[in-house]
Amino acid sequence: MKNQLLIVVFGLMIIFLNTASTFQTINCKDTALRIDDKTYGKEYFPTDLNKKLIYHSSFGDLELKITKEKNAHLFSYDSEKFKYRQKLFIDDKGLFVNETYQKLKLLLFITKEGKYVYDKPLLRVPFPVKIGQVWSWDGKEFIDDYTHIVNLEGKASKLETGTTPAGKFETLKVETTLKTSEGTKNILTEWYAKDLGMVKMLVSIEGGGMLGFARDILGYGTIVFELKEIRNK
Repeated sequence: MKNQLLIVVFGLMIIFLNTASTFQTINCKDTALRIDDKTYGKEYFPTDLNKKLIYHSSFGDLELKITKEKNAHLFSYDSEKFKYRQKLFIDDKGLFVNETYQKLKLLLFITKEGKYVYDKPLLRVPFPVKIGQVWSWDGKEFIDDYTHIVNLEGKASKLETGTTPAGKFETLKVETTLKTSEGTKNILTEWYAKDLGMVKMLVSIEGGGMLGFARDILGYGTIVFELKEIRNK
């Protein structure tokens, strides 16, 4: 009887491990080129989308809006509880951030917001990038009258296929750790699809700052963004 019980438990564990993750690594044999020889670039980070992207998030549904501002593009995600904007520019050297704005409505009478400006463009992803490639960036972040030292460590970790409510995608997985002298530490895991952009993001909050405040007040240890719907404009 004990042996039969162990077999059943083992079988359930196998089923769980096979179904727990909706994103799975793409095997090298499934690609025309060896993954080590292939590079990826701005086709995974498009700025001129002819579709509307709707995301489900920890703060409700958000729509991505991209607008052109001089030499940069403003990526905006808005919901009733959360506003997030990044001023980005993309060239042949990579994806860079000039400015970030966040606004959180935590409770009925508590709203927290901040605008973050950098002393030089913050490198999010270098181009071209290969699977396994790592990079780093160090600089200063200005918030109101405060200055913090920022360290970013990034990695293009693998190719994965995955399913979100919007469908099945082949993606480039990017992992980023962002630390500041203020004591913040956020770990971002993002999945990008060719000619579409981000289809999923997990933000693990381990330090302080605005997101740390949200974690302490609302219990958000991890923030999730997942592509819910693709609409024609």
